[in-house]
Amino acid sequence: MGPELIESTGDRRCDLITQGLIGIFEIAFPDRVLGVYLRGSHASGASIDGSDLDLYVLFHDQFVDRAEFDRARALADHCARLSPVLLEIIVIGERVLRLPEAVSTALDFKLGTRLVYGTDVRPGLPEFEPDSYRRSVIHTPFNSYRFPSQRGDAGALTYPLEHLDPAGAFFGFEQWAMPGPDGIERPSTKLLVATVGWTATAIIALRTGLYVRDKAACADLYRREVADEMLYRDYQEAELASGDPDRQRLAERRLAEVSWPDPVS
Repeated sequence: MGPELIESTGDRRCDLITQGLIGIFEIAFPDRVLGVYLRGSHASGASIDGSDLDLYVLFHDQFVDRAEFDRARALADHCARLSPVLLEIIVIGERVLRLPEAVSTALDFKLGTRLVYGTDVRPGLPEFEPDSYRRSVIHTPFNSYRFPSQRGDAGALTYPLEHLDPAGAFFGFEQWAMPGPDGIERPSTKLLVATVGWTATAIIALRTGLYVRDKAACADLYRREVADEMLYRDYQEAELASGDPDRQRLAERRLAEVSWPDPVS
């Protein structure tokens, strides 16, 4: 018998994988694991056969040092390689959830997860605040566009973005390898799908201030609430006029990291 789950993932095989992962982490990091949370489609009840198993492993307070974080992340990677289903684990310290720059992660914890093991910290996390959420998620698609497997060391992005490989079957967006059912890594479009979702999430936040829980909610909210576009540049230019020095400095840096077809006003 593995560690008892507070509630099921909804899939017997995923329950066993989760129990095994918890047991391994408890042995490797005694008294350090505060909780394990289900996220993604299994948390929202939208999972289908073959869905990823997405988990947060939350550590007490913060990682003791960089070495502990590196060991935890390496252990998560090794567990993922042993799993018969695609297993994605994020290891994180509790204190990170209190940081201003981690608003979207804290909201994901508070509104988009289910506790399956340990202590529930969600009631103590900050309540949803649209402006903070906007400032947090607006940078996620930018970071994805700069993801090394997509554009390498290309330096500044050039607007409008071009396909990585215009002649490719997936326009060059299949460069992020993912393990298949047999454990062998193969090219996938997972990063492309995620990037589209993150971009839509940022646009939804900009236009409506609504929280986006997962991919299914993202598609529904975008179709219902947006159905057009609002440019990243427009938002950053508004940040320049905000009067907040920290926000202005970040906006200046982001605008400088993209090559625009005409000068920034």
